[in-house]
Amino acid sequence: MRISYEWLGDYVDTNGLSPHEAAEILTMSGTKIESVHVLDLSAIIVGRVLEQKDHPSSNKPLWIHQVDVGAGKVIQIIAGAPNAVAGTLVPVALPGTRVPSGTLVRDAKIAGQLGQGMLCSADELLLGEDREPKIMLLDRGEPGESLAKYIPPDAILEAEVTPNRPDCLGHIGVARELGAAAGRDFKANFMPPYIEGVQPPAAELIDIAIEVPDLCSRFVAVPITGVKVAPSPDWVQRRLRAAGVRPISNVVDATAYVMLEHAKPTHVFDVGKLAGKQLHVREAREGESLLCLDGQTRRVGPGMLVVADANGPVAIGGIIGGEESGVSDTTTDVVIESAGWDGVNIRATSRALGLRTDASLRHEKGLAPEMAMAAARRAAALVRDWAGGQVHADWVDVYPRPQEPVRIVFPAAKIDALLGVEVHPQDIQQQILPRLGFQVGYGGQEGFYEILPPVFRLDVELPEDVIEEVGRIYGIERIPATLPGSRRHTWEVMSPEDHHGSLREVVLGAGFDEVVSPALVPRRLLQRLGLAEGARTLFNPMSDELDTMRTSLLPSLLSVARYNQNRTAERVDVFELARVYRGKRPDGLADEQVRLTVLARVDAGADAGRRGFLRLKSVMDRFAQDLAAGTVRYLRVSPDLYHPGRAASIMVGGSEIGVVGELHPSTLAVFDLDGRAVALDVNAEALIAARGERKAAELPRYPSVQRDIAVVVDPNVPAGDLHRAIKEAGGGSLESVRAFDEYRGDQAGEGRKSIAFTLTFRSPERTLTDAEVEKVMSEIRKRLEKKHGARIRT
Repeated sequence: MRISYEWLGDYVDTNGLSPHEAAEILTMSGTKIESVHVLDLSAIIVGRVLEQKDHPSSNKPLWIHQVDVGAGKVIQIIAGAPNAVAGTLVPVALPGTRVPSGTLVRDAKIAGQLGQGMLCSADELLLGEDREPKIMLLDRGEPGESLAKYIPPDAILEAEVTPNRPDCLGHIGVARELGAAAGRDFKANFMPPYIEGVQPPAAELIDIAIEVPDLCSRFVAVPITGVKVAPSPDWVQRRLRAAGVRPISNVVDATAYVMLEHAKPTHVFDVGKLAGKQLHVREAREGESLLCLDGQTRRVGPGMLVVADANGPVAIGGIIGGEESGVSDTTTDVVIESAGWDGVNIRATSRALGLRTDASLRHEKGLAPEMAMAAARRAAALVRDWAGGQVHADWVDVYPRPQEPVRIVFPAAKIDALLGVEVHPQDIQQQILPRLGFQVGYGGQEGFYEILPPVFRLDVELPEDVIEEVGRIYGIERIPATLPGSRRHTWEVMSPEDHHGSLREVVLGAGFDEVVSPALVPRRLLQRLGLAEGARTLFNPMSDELDTMRTSLLPSLLSVARYNQNRTAERVDVFELARVYRGKRPDGLADEQVRLTVLARVDAGADAGRRGFLRLKSVMDRFAQDLAAGTVRYLRVSPDLYHPGRAASIMVGGSEIGVVGELHPSTLAVFDLDGRAVALDVNAEALIAARGERKAAELPRYPSVQRDIAVVVDPNVPAGDLHRAIKEAGGGSLESVRAFDEYRGDQAGEGRKSIAFTLTFRSPERTLTDAEVEKVMSEIRKRLEKKHGARIRT
C-alpha cells in the first residue's frame, strides 16, 4: 500500500519526525515499510507549452514542443504523449536534473531533432501511476516557478500490511499506529460527525434489502440529490495520485478518498439509472452478467453476491460497480452504498472472476460491519462539500447481524509472564492501549484488566492478542533477552515423557533431517498418486497448489527430495512427524491422524534398495525398543506406491500400524526423481499407544553363551518365520535371536537362500554348559528342518 506522509500529518503530529524515522517506528511496531521515496520537486519547474507539432522523421509517435520555462527562455522538448497541447502548463525537468523516479535528464538528439529537457508524467514524479503514457498537466503556476511552490514536499511509504490488519489499509489506521508507537497525539475520530439531512427521508428515495444476511451483514444507503459532477479539488487529485489512484470526478473521488482514509470501500450509484429505485443484495442467478466499470463484461452466477435493481445486477458486491449505473457528467442524484461483506465470499468471487480490485483487497480481509457507517458518514460529507447537493435524512441502515462487542478479562501478571518484561500498569492504561483505541478497565484484588477492543479490530479476541498489542507498542527491542523459564517463580509439573520427542530423537540419531511442510497440497497430485480418497478440498483455496488437506506425508517428502535433487544435493534423508487429514468425523470435521514418515534416496544399484530397507527397519525396531512396544513383525505386502515384493507391513501388538519398503519407480516418476527411494510410514499415535511399561532389570549374574547358525531355505520363506521358529524351540534359556546375514549363491544352491542368526543363551540361575546349549541347538535344528524344510549349513 502507498502511504502519503503529508496525508498522515492530517491525523497525527509528524513535526520533527522524518519519513525515514516514521518508517522505522512503523516497521518495529508491526507495519512493515518496505521503501520510502521522498518527493523533492524543487528542481522541477513549471513550463507553458507554446507550440506542439508532430515529429517529422520519427518511426514511432513523438511530438515536438516549444516550451516557455521563464525569464524569456523557450526550449524544445520531445515527448511521447500528445496531451500537452499549446497553452497547457506542464512540469519540466531541465538537463542535469534527476527526477524523483530516478531518471537523469540529458540533452539528446532524437531522430535528428534536439531535445533539451523532459515533460514529466505523474509516474515520473512519483505522484501517481499512469495506465498509459501521459504528461501531467498543471492547473496553476507561472513559467520558471518551482513545482514545489504548488505541490508541498511529501514522501511515499510503501507498506506491507498483514492480513489481520485491514484497518491499516487506510491512512487513519497507519496514523493511529504511528501515533501509538511514537507517543504522538492522534487527531482523528473513528466515527465522523452525524449529518443532519433534509426531507424526504432516504427510505422514500431508495429501497434497500439484504436477501443473504450470512454474506452481507450490513448495508447503509445515503441518498444525495442535486450534486454537480466536476473535477475534484487539486489537492484531492494530488493525494489520490500519490496513493496510486486515478482521479475521475468529485463524486467518485470522494469514495476513493474514503477508502484510502478509512480503509473502507464505498460505492456511489446514479439513482436515475436504477430500475425501480432499488438496491437488493442477493446471489447472482445463472446466466446473469454485468458490464463493469473497467469496460469488461463478466458473467456471474450462484455463490457470487450482486447488488441488483429491478432489472438485474448493477454491481458485484464488494468488488466492482457496473458501468450502466455509474456516475457520469449528467448525474444529479446519487446514493452512496457502504456495506459489510463476507470476506471469504468476496475472495472466492474475486478469484473465480480473475478480478482483484482495491475494494476486494480490503473486503476479503474481513472488515468490521461498524466501519460501514463511519465510511458512509465521511463519504456523504465529502460529496456534499465537493459536489454540493443535499444529504437526505434518516439513512437506510439494514443491519441484520449487528457486530457483538468483545470483552477480554485477564490478570495483569499475565502480561509480565508472557512478554518477559514488566510494563507499568499506568503506561498500559493511559498510553499504550488507549492510543490504539482500546478501552481499559483495571481493578480488583488480583489486579485484573478488563479490555474492550475497538470495533474495527476483529483480530483481537484473546488475552494473548491484547498482550501482543502491549508488547509491540512498548517496543520489542526493549524486551531484555532472558533464558527460557529464568523469570518463573512457580513451576508446573511437566509430563515425564514426550513420546513425539522420543520418536524424533531416534530418527535424528539415525542421520535423518526433519522437515516441516505445508498441510495443503495440490489435489491433482493426490489423484495421480491414488491418495485422493477421503481428501478434504478447501472451499476458498489460496491457489491450485494449496487446495487440499494432505492425506499422506509422503508426497510432501518426495517434493522435498525433488527440490534437493534439482539443486544437486547428493543425499536426501528426511522425515516429518505431523497430522494428515482423511475422511470425515461425525461432527463434520476431518479425521486427523498423526503420522511419522521417513524417506531416504538411495543409489540406483541392485542392492541399494535392500540396504535402505534394512536401515529403515532398524529405525522401526528402535522405536519399538524405546517404547517397550514388544516384538515387531514384518509381513511381505505389495501396497500402492511401493515396489511389489520389496515392502512389508509393520505389525505391533497384533495390529498393523504402517508400512516400510522401496517405492515403485512410477511413484518416483511423478516427481522426476532419479535412482531409488525407500520410505517408512507409521501411525505415530498407534505406535505410542502400543508402548509397554519399562522396568529396570537386575544385571545378569552369569555369562552368556553365543552360537551362530546358518539356515538354507526356499527364497520365499521370510526371515521372520525362521526367527519365530528358533524362539519357539529355544525355550527359556534362549535370551535373544538376531539375523545378521543373508547369502544367495553357489554354496546355498540354486533357488535357495541362506540366512545366518546369532543366538544368545543365558540362565539366571547358573552358568550353562556346552552340553546344555548343544541340546537346545539340536531342538532348534529339528524345528527348522521340519517346519521350513531347512538345511543347516556347516
